[in-house]
Amino acid sequence: MTLFVGRSLASLLLLSGVGAGFLACSSSEGTPTPNPTADGGTQDGGDTDGGPIPTGDVCSVTRKGTAGVVIKGTLLLPEGEPTAGEVAVDGTGKITCVGPACADGAPNATVLDCPGGVISPALVNAHDHTDYNVKGPYKFSTTRWSWRNGWRTGALGETKLPTMGKVKGDPESAIAELRFVFGGSTAIVGSGGIDGLARNLATFPKNTDTADLTARTATFDTFPLNDTSGTITPPACDPAKVVNTASAFRGGAYVPHVSEGIAVAAHNEFACLTQASVGVITNRTSMIHAIGLGAADAAAAATANARIIWSPRSNIVLYGNTAPIPLFKRTGLVIAMGTDWLPSGSMNMLREVQCAASLNDKYFNKVLSDRDLFDIVTKNGGIASGYGTELGQLKVGFVGDITVFDGRAHKGFRAVIEASSEDVRLVVRAGKPLYGDAPLVSALAQGCEAASVCGVDRQVCLTDTKVKWADVDASIKGGNYPLFFCRDAAITDEPSCVPYRDTYPNGTSATDRDGDGVPDATDNCPDVFNPARPMDADVQADADNDTFGDACDAKPLDNAAH
Repeated sequence: MTLFVGRSLASLLLLSGVGAGFLACSSSEGTPTPNPTADGGTQDGGDTDGGPIPTGDVCSVTRKGTAGVVIKGTLLLPEGEPTAGEVAVDGTGKITCVGPACADGAPNATVLDCPGGVISPALVNAHDHTDYNVKGPYKFSTTRWSWRNGWRTGALGETKLPTMGKVKGDPESAIAELRFVFGGSTAIVGSGGIDGLARNLATFPKNTDTADLTARTATFDTFPLNDTSGTITPPACDPAKVVNTASAFRGGAYVPHVSEGIAVAAHNEFACLTQASVGVITNRTSMIHAIGLGAADAAAAATANARIIWSPRSNIVLYGNTAPIPLFKRTGLVIAMGTDWLPSGSMNMLREVQCAASLNDKYFNKVLSDRDLFDIVTKNGGIASGYGTELGQLKVGFVGDITVFDGRAHKGFRAVIEASSEDVRLVVRAGKPLYGDAPLVSALAQGCEAASVCGVDRQVCLTDTKVKWADVDASIKGGNYPLFFCRDAAITDEPSCVPYRDTYPNGTSATDRDGDGVPDATDNCPDVFNPARPMDADVQADADNDTFGDACDAKPLDNAAH
């Protein structure tokens, strides 16, 4: 739904030319065509906790102060279970108290009491090409690729996709970031951006949003092999032709695209970058995508203390496969998450984690707990971006980047995992509001602008961007993709999160529980999705030849243990 201040939902739909179909109920994650009956069920998996969604206020302002804020509610802490408590952010934007009682120690702070709220660190989007998030997703059919240079350049004889346009001007840059803010994020590692909204944790020309952080901005590298033309790099690559350590580690974390695909050419990238003569996969490195890795590669990455940034939706719709998360989890790799870009990824981090939850429930044999999924979009994002001691946790000394979710229908971590646009009630960066329920925002800041989101009065704070809400409104009317969709609305052209390739077109079934195209009777991991990949000579990976596939083998490099 497009945001237009002061108009009803029905009028918004008419003005945007969407029509009645826009609010059609979407109760299941997109299924692979041409078999629309595969893998139905509750949208993206997850609980409902029963009963209708409550109405009324989630939070109220119980004290208006002059400096800082205290938020009371259910806290999602770095360790342990969700617990009732309070978090205080002082006037400098730092968290000064997390515990059962913080308000008395912050007598000048505004106090927000959220008995129906779940208080979370703001989400960290560890990878996005924000400068392409304008017109919406590609309209995908059943074509899938095996390597990113296939759809980029036509390499390997694959079908080239048309080039997507980039953002033009500050209003479009603001729209690209507002989608993430409306979804509970305050930080992005990516290309492009605008000052004054989400922090861009990667180096780019106009970056002042990290001035209150001590770590250095990340080096975001889309082409570490300098292969923009689509050339295939051999595994024993020439160090002079690829990224070097001086370039990779000139800032904070090094965040390169690595092994995006399932082809041998994709796997070659990791092999190249891990050569001693190249040496850029280290404890400062967070690899984006990492789809084309095997068991030995995962072990090498873990030994180096490198990290993974997972973009499940984009991976699935482009390649019909994604990073081997069950393998990575058992290997002990830190996994963060990023939306990749709007053309093939999720519009915000909420939709991305819901994609991950669906894959986890239906294809990964629930290898990830709710705590794991929550950490992936918060704490691990801070770690992967190089800000692991400052962002992504409700912890004293961290910056006060906090999101309040409606926790009345879904409890604890599920309040984040299951959240829709309506459920994001307040987003603050360093204790200052970016977006949220109008009474809460107006208690914390002046000069923010009114907006109606799914029938709820909200305010958006654009003061630091030099962009006005009217500019955003006009740009969306001009054809840009909506900022959000309401809970029961079908998300326009959202890329599928259901694994599909010609070799596994039917999804899960009674004889193929994990939907990887290998019948359970002969599947070396019948409960964990592990299709044959070109990089594995088109057989299911089993590095130690013990008949247990790498995806479900507790020790995939030891044939005496599984």
